[in-house]
Amino acid sequence: MKFPVVPVFILILFSCVVSAIWFISPADKDTGPKTWSAFIYNHGYNSGKYKKTDNFDSYDACSDFAREQSAVYDDAPWECGSMCQFESRKQGFQCEEMKNEH
Repeated sequence: MKFPVVPVFILILFSCVVSAIWFISPADKDTGPKTWSAFIYNHGYNSGKYKKTDNFDSYDACSDFAREQSAVYDDAPWECGSMCQFESRKQGFQCEEMKNEH
């Protein structure tokens, strides 16, 4: 009897692809606690310049800080974002969620 080399190779290759997809799942990326960051657009919302402060435990703490800083900069627009990371392709921060609820 001849050993079926091609089907065994295809089965091993398929197993490697499935295991790679399994280990690179999006569920593994969220390992840290949910933190909030305040963005104060002190030169206007569309200017691309902002002051960013990190590590707020809740949206309420972030928005309280953002409102105080907004008043310092003549009621500048502000937002709070959760789980923000720098995106090098877009040259800016990308957040899972952005809010500004007055």
